[in-house]
Amino acid sequence: MGKRARRRGDVSASGNGDAAAERPAPQDTASSNRRPGSDGRLTEVSYLIAEADLLLHLYRWIVLCGDLPKAQDWLADERWPHPDAAVETFGSWEGFLKEAAVADSPLIQRARRHEEEARRMAARERELERDEGRAADLRRREELAGRRREEAEAARDEHDRRATRLEARAAAAEQRADHAEIALADQRRAAERTAQATRGTGADGEPSEEWLTAHEGALAELESVRAHREELLAEIEGLREATEHDRRAIARLSALVGEEGAAAREDGAVTAPAGADEPATPLEAVRRARAGARYLVFTDAAEESASDSPFRRPADLLEALLRLDRLAELHAPEEGFGASLGQAARDLGLNWKQGVSDTARSRKPHAYAVTHEGQRLDLGPHIAVGSGSGAGYIARIYLAVEDGAGELPRGLYVGHVGRHLPDTTT
Repeated sequence: MGKRARRRGDVSASGNGDAAAERPAPQDTASSNRRPGSDGRLTEVSYLIAEADLLLHLYRWIVLCGDLPKAQDWLADERWPHPDAAVETFGSWEGFLKEAAVADSPLIQRARRHEEEARRMAARERELERDEGRAADLRRREELAGRRREEAEAARDEHDRRATRLEARAAAAEQRADHAEIALADQRRAAERTAQATRGTGADGEPSEEWLTAHEGALAELESVRAHREELLAEIEGLREATEHDRRAIARLSALVGEEGAAAREDGAVTAPAGADEPATPLEAVRRARAGARYLVFTDAAEESASDSPFRRPADLLEALLRLDRLAELHAPEEGFGASLGQAARDLGLNWKQGVSDTARSRKPHAYAVTHEGQRLDLGPHIAVGSGSGAGYIARIYLAVEDGAGELPRGLYVGHVGRHLPDTTT
């Protein structure tokens, strides 16, 4: 049906350029008497031709497009009959399609199956792309966990070697202490025998000046050996704790490598990498902790030492400083809080060290003192952060504890953040 059928109310039976059969004009009485009922038969034939023409166009559409047309499809293209012609001929567009009996056509069903299969394939491709992205992210996370595990294993081995060396040094120090004690006892017995036999060289019968000098030297050496031994034992204990921490980290990383992939696939999502808001340097960690602290007091020396620190895990420093702020809150009341600072620090998960030896302080007096608001602060208690060997893997936070009796208010003062301050082993 061509453009002639575009006017609503026109009934045309032409297809592919054929002339339309129009309703016949009324004839005179004589003609009707000669050919009775001819106009009714012509009208019926014209309607049948119109139906056949519309059905022909419908079948042609199905062959070319592979699906049933909509009224809008024919209305938008002048190459096809006007949909009003189908409505006038069959009563409605749905009646037109129903009359054609093509809803269950094998061709249409096949085409629809192909479309459905294409949609499923497209969805499957998108799912495969998501799976590939998750797999790539999982591989990156496994590689990162593997590197961390290797670093932890290397640190653990270094701790074991260092602990072995320190144990040997501690054993040697104990031997020196034993020898010094034996020598001191021998000197005392010899002095007693000399005093009893000769009553000494002094006028009052006391031991000689030479013996007293030797005795004092032996006592000083014995005290130095004992202090050195205590420092070695404390450092060995710290290394053992760090080694145990590394062993637990290795176990966690091994479990992560083995189980994280299945968990990620089960969750069906890829998590963002952690640490997006972590401090990039120790100095940034100190500044962020200083800005957020309510009770912990920071000296200028804390930032200066942090700027010189090569510590690779500034997020651990920030976490330790935030916990120290909680410890400072507990220490703030003058009446105390019913526990020692060391016990409270360990309860907060901090690796607390009570202080430094007098020998270390006497060797480097300026290293353990800072100035804050014109007042001198003596540093001693400190927090050990990290594990491993070298300033890139371990850091210290040195504190001054003020009770409020002096010029400065009661509180905890951070005087040094970063490198390990010199002691008898450095």
